[in-house]
Amino acid sequence: MAKSRSKKPARKATSTKISHDFREVISHAEELLQATAGELGDKAREVRQQLAHKIEAAKEKFQSLEDVKETAEEGMKEADRVIRKHPYESVGVALVAGLLIGALLNRR
Repeated sequence: MAKSRSKKPARKATSTKISHDFREVISHAEELLQATAGELGDKAREVRQQLAHKIEAAKEKFQSLEDVKETAEEGMKEADRVIRKHPYESVGVALVAGLLIGALLNRR
């Protein structure tokens, strides 16, 4: 029975959809800010400025999350290359690490 690799593309599709949805929400919020620019009183202008700052903060956080995601993907690809290049050594390292962790947990 062959393993299915459908989870990886599904995860990537979900991530892409979330990214698209997030960008769309930010875009709609920016459109709302532009549409209400001249029609507001003092209190509404203050709230509008706060919303603008929060939108900018959300954009920065989203960009940093994208950077983290790219770095993690690069790390996973590099780990995969090393494991494929040295399969027996990788199994040995995993075995030793498992034994050490098991011994440490068993001491409690």
